[in-house]
Amino acid sequence: MQKESFNAPDHIADDEAAEAEAFNRRIEERVGSGFVPDVRRAVKCDYFYKSFWREPHFVQLYETEMINVYLGLLRQYGGAGLRILDVGCGAGYVALEFARAGHHVFAIDIADSCIRIAKDTLAMNPFKEGFGSLKYEVIPFQDVTGVYDVVLFSGMLHHVEDPAADIRRAIGLLTENGLVLSYEPCHEQWRLQDAAQVALIRALLSISGHWYEALDESIGTDERKLENYISDIHEEYVTERDKDEPGQSPHDNASTGAQVLAALREQLVELEYKPGFSFIYRLLGGLRGPDDVIFTIGDFLANYEKLSVENGYMRPNGFFFIGRRKPN
Repeated sequence: MQKESFNAPDHIADDEAAEAEAFNRRIEERVGSGFVPDVRRAVKCDYFYKSFWREPHFVQLYETEMINVYLGLLRQYGGAGLRILDVGCGAGYVALEFARAGHHVFAIDIADSCIRIAKDTLAMNPFKEGFGSLKYEVIPFQDVTGVYDVVLFSGMLHHVEDPAADIRRAIGLLTENGLVLSYEPCHEQWRLQDAAQVALIRALLSISGHWYEALDESIGTDERKLENYISDIHEEYVTERDKDEPGQSPHDNASTGAQVLAALREQLVELEYKPGFSFIYRLLGGLRGPDDVIFTIGDFLANYEKLSVENGYMRPNGFFFIGRRKPN
C-alpha cells in the first residue's frame, strides 16, 4: 500500500494529530501486509511475529473472547438494540461485532486511515442477519453530540492524561440509565513473578522448536542471564513493546490502570469489575509449528491463563469495567 501523508482535519487538535498519525501509519502498514481487521474474516498474516492477529485461531482465543465478554455484559445490564458510542474505535472490528449483535453503533476515531479502512471492511461484511446499524466517522470525542445507551472505551482511556474528563464527557451523552463499558490495561499490577511464568513458557517453547526465536542456550546455565530474560519480558509487557521498539503512539500509557479505574469508580455506579487477560496477547502469535500442534498449545495456554487469573496464580494485565450513570 502506498503511504499517504497525514493532514489532520481542521477539527483535530494539534496535540492529537501526532497520535492520529501514529495510528494511521500502523494500520496502513498492517493492511498493506495482508491484515484484515475483522475477527470473523481474519486471515493468516505473517506480518505479525508475536501478535494473536497472526493466526485466526488465536484471534478467537483473545480478541473474540474479549468481545464476547463485552456482549455478555451488555446483555446482562443493558439489553438488546442499544445505541452505542465507540470512542477511539481504531480499525472498527469491535464496533462491527456489536452491530452484528443487533446494536446501533456510532464509532469514532481521530485517525482517518483507521476510519477509511473500517468503512472498507464494513462494505465487505457478509454477516448481515440480525445486523443493527453502524456508522464510522473521523471526529474528536469532544465534538460528539447525541444521546446513547452505552459509551464504550475499548483500550482508549489509558491514552489520555485526564481519563476523568473523558468519563464526565461520556456521562453527559448517556441516557438516564446509560452505561460506560471499558477494557483497559493495568500494567502496574503485573509482577516479575508473572513475567517469570511467561519466561518459563517461552523458554520451553523455544527449546522444543515451537517459539519464533531461538533461546540463548547459556540462559539455561547462567543465572544472571535468566534474570535479565525475565526482566526484559516484564518490561515488554509493562511498556507494551519489545526492548528498543518505539511506542505504539505518543500518548500510549499516559494514564495507569489504577488511575483509569479510580476515575470510573468515582463517577459511575459500578456494576461489575472483571480481571482481564494476563499474557497470551503477546505470546500466542509467537508459536511456530504445524497448525494442529500450535492450536493445541494455544488452547492450553488460554485456558491456563484464565484459570491462573481467576485463582490468583497470575495477575491480570487488563480489566473490564461496566458502570451505570448515577441518578440525578
